[in-house]
Amino acid sequence: MATDHTIAIFAAELILLLFFGRLLGEGMNRIGQPAIFGQLLAGVLLGPSVFGALLPEWRAIVFPDTPTIKHMIDAVAQIGILLLLLLTGMETNLALVNRRRRAVISTSLFGIAVPFGCGVALAYALPQDLIPSATARLVTALFLGTALSISSVKIVAMVLLEVGAMRRDLGQLILATAILDDTLAWIIIAVISGIAVHSSVRLEHVGLSLGLTALFLLMSLTVGRRLVARIIVWCNDNLTIEAPVISAILLIMLSMALATELIGVHTALGAFVAGLLIGQSPILTEHIEGELRGFIIAFFSPVFFAVAGLGMDLRTLLDPALLTFTLVVILIASVGKFLGALAGGVAGGLTWLESMALATGLNARGSTEVIIASIGLSMGALSNQLYTMIVAMAVVTTMIMPPALRWMMTRVPLREEEARRLDKEEAAQSESLPHMERALVYVDDSGNGRLASALAGLFAARQGVLTTVLEPPAADGNGNGNRGRDRLVAAFNAVVKNKPTPAAEPALVHPVPPAAELIQARSADTEEAVEKEVTKGYDIAFVGIARPIASSAPRFEEPLHGLAHAFDGPTGIVINGGHFHLSLDAPLDILVPTGGSPEARLATEIALALAGASRGTLSVLHVFEPREDTMVLRGRARRLGMSVLVDARRLGRRSGVPVKGLTATHPRPENEIGRIVRAGRYDLVVLGTALRRGEAKFPGPRTLSMIQSLGVPILLIGR
Repeated sequence: MATDHTIAIFAAELILLLFFGRLLGEGMNRIGQPAIFGQLLAGVLLGPSVFGALLPEWRAIVFPDTPTIKHMIDAVAQIGILLLLLLTGMETNLALVNRRRRAVISTSLFGIAVPFGCGVALAYALPQDLIPSATARLVTALFLGTALSISSVKIVAMVLLEVGAMRRDLGQLILATAILDDTLAWIIIAVISGIAVHSSVRLEHVGLSLGLTALFLLMSLTVGRRLVARIIVWCNDNLTIEAPVISAILLIMLSMALATELIGVHTALGAFVAGLLIGQSPILTEHIEGELRGFIIAFFSPVFFAVAGLGMDLRTLLDPALLTFTLVVILIASVGKFLGALAGGVAGGLTWLESMALATGLNARGSTEVIIASIGLSMGALSNQLYTMIVAMAVVTTMIMPPALRWMMTRVPLREEEARRLDKEEAAQSESLPHMERALVYVDDSGNGRLASALAGLFAARQGVLTTVLEPPAADGNGNGNRGRDRLVAAFNAVVKNKPTPAAEPALVHPVPPAAELIQARSADTEEAVEKEVTKGYDIAFVGIARPIASSAPRFEEPLHGLAHAFDGPTGIVINGGHFHLSLDAPLDILVPTGGSPEARLATEIALALAGASRGTLSVLHVFEPREDTMVLRGRARRLGMSVLVDARRLGRRSGVPVKGLTATHPRPENEIGRIVRAGRYDLVVLGTALRRGEAKFPGPRTLSMIQSLGVPILLIGR
């Protein structure tokens, strides 16, 4: 009885593809080229071009022409395609497309139409022996036109980072156009696959494919977007298995790929759109995205691109006629894309120099073309020779683009407003608030709870963070009826209603989703429920309870004590909230005492968010101690104090909030702060403090003394 070595051969193939793919990918990275080139080269070396030519008997053993094994390795490659498209969609920022709509749309359409038309014309000029089927030349022409016209967003982003142009206006425009190119590519491929299935071009079939594709996109970007966000949040908050969000993401991707397959278009569109929706999830943290990216890049990417390389037979290029056709494909792809994008850039209002740089940056194909070519090969729309030509074109155009783009970018001058924006973005990298995605709010029906709800609503609307409201049962055992959530929603809606347009306030460029999508309420009937909730991945917590600080001992009252102990992030605790008469239409006049500590800077950022949301003002106070006025310490202390105020003013300018700097000298800063607070009639004092560790987290004695002496509402930011 013969032994079946199918699994052993399959494992050997995966080992070789993965090992050489990662090894040669590392080599390409070290010489400044994309890793996928090394992975493609690994497949070429293991394919008929090298391994098959030098050791044909050995290659026949490792890569036998056995349908079962070929189906197994092809299945891994197909999953790799879906996962790579998922990752591409997750990294796609549609807000970039919206910022420069005219230039992006015109450049993308012209940049696709011109090379697409050239590719279709070329397909009809090719000899019959290069076309898989005489009856399906149109499908071959459509695939070739698509492959010649699309830019690879992943390669474009990588090259922009490499040449240092990602944050420039022109770099953002190049990336936004590549994003739209990629999006259109998978819609085009979906329609072409529908044509290929019916083996003919009939208006009813094309119309059906377009109609079902449009319906799928409409449902995905409306109902699907909310559903995907809720699934991810629910899995994160309710499942106890390891990596539940990763499993949810994969199930969403496979379900949407299946949906597109069932409506007669390619699974690629479903995987890409799934990535778009998942990338907009309110809690897709960098950690989760990093885990998924590592899983894909470490295994599926090298295997897929190496399998793609296996399909290339470079020996075909030894034929002078085929080599000539390959050079023609590269020339048409490069010139067609350049001229089309150039015309689109000029039509979109760019200068000739900017349009030339834009056209140069879009002339990189890379991974997208390889995926398109692989789909065409698997569907029988492309022959092995055409497949080799397209992949060769993708490699050559991508290798030429980086030095050409670097040369062009040095000749496009930096505009004054662009320079200011770059300075602001660089300074904003050190801020904490832009990285926050989720807020937890624990409130009762006291004055502190009412104020905490309102402040959390202002913060949620300003930052666009997903917010969960917890409320304890009332004293009579009945629930509070979500009154805390209702107050939070009222404050949220007041901010959204009065929000300035992006042109009036650049800090609020991104639209804020409605309150129903961002704000949810949950029961907190026990202290254990609160402590359990804080473990679900929150970035900040707001707490408003009747008695936050115990009168008998220096510690927080329950459940704040348990929350502070279990939560590692910053906690905003409202004190003296009953002294504040809240009006949602009144601007807040806020004071932040600061000494330059990280906690004080975070308090300044949060105060700016609250002041900006209420259209209020912020005063930043730095109190020097008399000993700092000695000859030895005066210069250093003064420089530190003034730098803190200067930093606060810079934060204020970026936030669109007026900031007033105050200084004073006093041996007991907490007393001077109290005097200034009482004299200034401030609505709210935001204090940043490092909580002392030990058996319990709690403010230090100086902060506690200040809290007890102030008779105004306080938001204590402790961590």
